[in-house]
Amino acid sequence: MKKYALAFMLFCIVAGSTQAQKITPGIKGGLNISDVSGINGDNRLSGHVGLFLNSRFNPMWSIQPEILYSGQGQQYVFLNNEYTLALSYIQIPVMFQFHPVKQFYLEFGPQLGFLLSANVKDDEDKLEVDEDYKKVDAGIAFGAGIQVTSMLGFYGRYNIGLADITKGDNRDFFNRVGQIGVSIKLK
Repeated sequence: MKKYALAFMLFCIVAGSTQAQKITPGIKGGLNISDVSGINGDNRLSGHVGLFLNSRFNPMWSIQPEILYSGQGQQYVFLNNEYTLALSYIQIPVMFQFHPVKQFYLEFGPQLGFLLSANVKDDEDKLEVDEDYKKVDAGIAFGAGIQVTSMLGFYGRYNIGLADITKGDNRDFFNRVGQIGVSIKLK
């Protein structure tokens, strides 16, 4: 797992530095609305927060590697009890951003997720279920954003899981996460 993370980070650094005219660091965070395919229930509301490096390599294109903490999972009912599957990840997306006009962009790119914890909770108890979930998740993300000022931006993004996140069962479960948030470029 560590060698994949190291290779992915090396790719981000190399891709971001070749031909980059300007590299701008920043912070971002916001609301997650998540569920897990194959589980009936309600969306789980949580959040995400992290850092990014935005590298503009021409007026229309930039690349933005990120490292984010992301709360994901699902709410569901089992035997008349309400439960929350709470999954915590470190996400590493690499977003390619297309800027058709100066203050607006469309984005897409791959991401890797590294599971920090998996818990099933109800009003009274919390059960760790880390052993039931794979440590690495892969997905693809796409979205759009508006840069209101040179520092302040707003975005929306949807992450689609491409890998089954569970171990030892015959069904496939995939993460699905909608995100809305605020980004601040640090100059």
